[in-house]
Amino acid sequence: MLRKLLIAVLGFVMLGNILAQDIHQSQFYTSPLNLNPALTGNFFGDQRFALNYRNQWFVDDLVKYLTFTGSYDLRLFPKKWTQRGIWSLGFLVNYDKAGDSRLGLTHLGVSASFAYPINNKNIFSLGAMIGGTSRRFSVDNLTWDEQYNNGSYDPNRPSGENIGSSSNFFMDVSAGLNYRWQKSKRTKLDLGLGAYHLNKPDQIFYSSNQTIQLPYRFTIYALPSLNLSKRFDLLFHVLYQNQRPYEEIVYGGYLRSYLSRQRGREFNVLLGIAVRNADALIPKVAFEYKNWYLGVSYDINNSDFKKATNRRGGPEFSLIHVFVKARPIEVLRTCPIF
Repeated sequence: MLRKLLIAVLGFVMLGNILAQDIHQSQFYTSPLNLNPALTGNFFGDQRFALNYRNQWFVDDLVKYLTFTGSYDLRLFPKKWTQRGIWSLGFLVNYDKAGDSRLGLTHLGVSASFAYPINNKNIFSLGAMIGGTSRRFSVDNLTWDEQYNNGSYDPNRPSGENIGSSSNFFMDVSAGLNYRWQKSKRTKLDLGLGAYHLNKPDQIFYSSNQTIQLPYRFTIYALPSLNLSKRFDLLFHVLYQNQRPYEEIVYGGYLRSYLSRQRGREFNVLLGIAVRNADALIPKVAFEYKNWYLGVSYDINNSDFKKATNRRGGPEFSLIHVFVKARPIEVLRTCPIF
């Protein structure tokens, strides 16, 4: 009985959070456009596809939360990019569904960034994103106080709720700044700041003189990578997010092992662990084959919510593919970094 009561209470708390919070991911570094619009085009190659899937809490008694993200970005190479910089374009799709009300979010965004190299080791990038978001919910699986008669639930009784609209739509604007220091392809550092919902869109569902503005979301992150030896790299990632009054801190790292360095058959394995502050321990593994990346992580809940989840969190998957075109030697010589 206590477990069911705790589930119900925390379910309402989490639903309240979803109404005010954006989606979040344990492998945030594999969803660059959700992290910072300035990361559009920030990769080795020409075009990049990224997919992320997250299923929260594998516990039957708990309401379901799932998140899907897809992005595509491409880089444009001017002939003398070291003098002119690089323009990049990106496209982002977010889909999120939460709870018994099936509260859903669908977001489509278009991003652009400009990366300018100060010298052959330092690059600054500016980025912006504009998009549209649709939110909707369903009352089919919800029950209300007025539908209970002497303690018994009667679905035929009126709910007494005046629900004007179950969907809404709003435009959204974001921007960001990223700094990259790069000694080599394997030793580099990204530092950045992203700011989302700069127009503070109204997300109210019903007609009213009031507004319910979506709060700003700020992301601050560091993504260092260090070449330890011919066979090993050490990768770290740190993220701080704030969306009033909620905040999130995630930090962790990978050890990358180069199992095959044969050209055209490159194969790497990454093993690591991360921590979401006061919430979860996140073991993870990833595989890199040529220009493919597959990552798997699992949240092990260690907050007070563990009484309801039995420490079971949920899996998260990431898949990235980068297309790289062959270029004349003259062009390659003008691109020492990035």
